[in-house]
Amino acid sequence: MSLAIRNVRLVDGTGAAPLKDMTVEVERGTVSWIGPSTTPHRKGLHAEEINGHGLTLIPGLIDCHEHFTGDGGLDNGARLADDAPEAATLKAVGNARRALLSGVTSARDVGSRGGINIPFAQAVAAGNVLGPRIIAAGEWLAFAGTWGTFARTMSSLEEMVLAIKDQVARGAGLIKVGATGTTHDGRQTATLGPQVLEAAVRTAHEAGLKIAAHCTGYEGSRQAVEAGVDSIEHGFYLDDATVRLMAQKGTYLVPTMSTWDERLRIGRMLGEDAKALAAAEERAAESRASFKRALRAGVKVAAGSDAGGSAARHGMLAREVELMVENGLPPSKALQAATYEAATLLGIQDVAGTIEVGKAADLVLIDGDPYADPSALRNVWAVFQAGKRVG
Repeated sequence: MSLAIRNVRLVDGTGAAPLKDMTVEVERGTVSWIGPSTTPHRKGLHAEEINGHGLTLIPGLIDCHEHFTGDGGLDNGARLADDAPEAATLKAVGNARRALLSGVTSARDVGSRGGINIPFAQAVAAGNVLGPRIIAAGEWLAFAGTWGTFARTMSSLEEMVLAIKDQVARGAGLIKVGATGTTHDGRQTATLGPQVLEAAVRTAHEAGLKIAAHCTGYEGSRQAVEAGVDSIEHGFYLDDATVRLMAQKGTYLVPTMSTWDERLRIGRMLGEDAKALAAAEERAAESRASFKRALRAGVKVAAGSDAGGSAARHGMLAREVELMVENGLPPSKALQAATYEAATLLGIQDVAGTIEVGKAADLVLIDGDPYADPSALRNVWAVFQAGKRVG
């Protein structure tokens, strides 16, 4: 089946200026031709034609930090721990569909209880479930003090290496470790330490996988960057030395500002007590400051919502892009953080992330200009996955 989207404003994700009155043609799931709509071009047999006049065509969005087995909300952590595997899987089905229809055509699932996300990602890839292309980490891997009972917790370097090898054997597409934690009295701790982090990075990279580190503390974040992780997840507490090192080493920041943004929105709506809101506002302030430090240092940024792993819900990546713009990232760079840069972090830049001939036709038609107003990403008119309209 052929597809032609004509008379559209094209933002191709490469960083180039938008182009007016363009046509994008698709054959067998890949982009086959791009050119001005005024240029005569042979139509494919039985081509589906869409007049995109007044709309903008962008690459399929990529969410680098999702947990499809979680729904989000203030009690999300308790439900991640308590849900039966069957319930978690059913939630993943609905959440993957919700993400896809919002324009997210690729995603990383960076942790699920029992590694449910691996067979789930395989089911999506086989066409049995509607959802984005998913690269799944398997289980959250950590020492005590990072996460709750939904994570796989260990206590030695040897156990960490074996756990990583287990995820690899089960079909994981990346590894996710927790490098920081919080004590009962609220103090930040570096939970893994340099030796364990170095061993984790080495084991993941030897298997050909990238490794992401959950980091919500200064010391643990620095240790993770020094060890060579590929991305810092959250990065709410990053000092000047750490962001300089990230820029030097090419370490990505996935800032997940949606976590505290949604936490505060829901808390205020429900009339939460002032102490709880103040703690969330303090974390938000630290996150904003760390993000701005990272931008000044030239750190590469990729978009991730932490949907299902925090209060944030699936299908809201547009809000993460808005938050990045609100905190200093130019709109064009913010869109690239959710397309080209995200694809590069995931290692799928040859397939997705930009609209170019030969790449998968993961496309989103939106009503508006995301360079002038990033909230235009909320106005999804159509979603195409490998050239097939799914929403």
